[in-house]
Amino acid sequence: MAMVGTRGLTRSRRWRGFSLFGVLLGLAVAGVVIVGAVALYNQTQEAAGRSEIVTLLSQLKGAVERTFAGRPNYGASGTDLIPTLDARGGIPSNARVDTGSAVQVWHPFDAQVNIEAQVGEYTIEFLDLDDEICAALADVYVGQTRARTGLVSIAFGTTVETAPITVAEVTAGCDDGAGANDVTFRFG
Repeated sequence: MAMVGTRGLTRSRRWRGFSLFGVLLGLAVAGVVIVGAVALYNQTQEAAGRSEIVTLLSQLKGAVERTFAGRPNYGASGTDLIPTLDARGGIPSNARVDTGSAVQVWHPFDAQVNIEAQVGEYTIEFLDLDDEICAALADVYVGQTRARTGLVSIAFGTTVETAPITVAEVTAGCDDGAGANDVTFRFG
C-alpha cells in the first residue's frame, strides 16, 4: 500500500509540471495565431482599400464626364465640381461626407478628395496617401495616353509627370519619404 501512495505522488507532481508547461505552450501558440490573424486581417483590409480607391477614381472620372458630356468647359479654373456632381448623384455614397454646410468626398484611407475645374480640363486630387497606396492608384495609368484615357498628367505633390507616365515616375513620385502623398490626376 505504501507503494501506491508513492506512485500517486510522483505522478501528481509530473502532471503538475506538464500542466504548467502545457499552459505556457498553449499561450505561446495562441499568441502566434492571434498575431498571424491580425496581420492577415490588416493585409486584407489594405487590399480591399486599394481596390476601393482605384474604383473611386474611376467612378469620379466617369461622373465628371457624364455630367459635362458634350461640354468641354468645366467652369472657371479652380471651381469646386463636387456640388455639381453631388446634385446629379455623381458622388458614390461610400465616399460622400455631408458636413452640414457642404458635401465632401473622402477616400477609403480617411482623407479628402478634391475635384476642380481647369481650363478645358478637370483635376481629381487625393490627399494624404501612403507610398504604397499612391503607387497602386497611379499604376492604373502607367503607359496610358491622353487619347486613350483622357489623362493629361499626374502631379505627385509639386512634381508633374505628363502622360504617358512610367513605372519609374510613379515610384519616384510616390516615394516622398513622409508617407503623406498628395496625388492629382488631370484629365481633359
